[in-house]
Amino acid sequence: MATILCYGDSLTWGASPNGGRFPTHCRWPEMLNELLGTQHKVINFGLPGRTTIWDDPFNEGRNGARFVQSAMEIFGPVDLLIIMLGTNDLKRYFNASAYEAAKGVEQIIKKVREPNNHQFPNPHIIVIAPPNILSPIGEAADIFKGGVEKSRGFHQAYQKVALQNDCVFVNAAGLLQPSVQDGVHLDTEGNNTLAATLFPIITDLIRA
Repeated sequence: MATILCYGDSLTWGASPNGGRFPTHCRWPEMLNELLGTQHKVINFGLPGRTTIWDDPFNEGRNGARFVQSAMEIFGPVDLLIIMLGTNDLKRYFNASAYEAAKGVEQIIKKVREPNNHQFPNPHIIVIAPPNILSPIGEAADIFKGGVEKSRGFHQAYQKVALQNDCVFVNAAGLLQPSVQDGVHLDTEGNNTLAATLFPIITDLIRA
């Protein structure tokens, strides 16, 4: 039985583009668990607003690098870690680019691979470049001002970090787009596409 930890933000948590949270069966980690079957355990540890390395002045406890070691201990031993973070790094008050977001992911990878007190083995790691931000509306348009252009750099920056750190790379932008409802979050189809794409990749990794 493999333990698979999905470490992400609201796109992993299951935020609906129309507000609120999707029911369990509409979130990609839970969809993935359904595909893999009961012999494996997929943990949805998404948190709305989570960043790679930034402390959000308006939202406490969102620094992904700061809390990943705790997550690995709480749910450990973890056989496979899936990281999909970076969208929130592009909020205008962080003044960060896709490059900085990718380097933030790299810091998370390094922390995960540090020695731990429980002798847990290092997990396989999948790095997912988040989908490009479309044209956000409402409050999101102000929060993500400039983010549409910056998000186009996710693919190249994340692929480089993944390869340099011996991680599997998946480019979500090449698979799906966020919902036109808010330009940021995934709709049910997007969640399903991501789960279906990850399924054969994960099957190969956990058999290795």
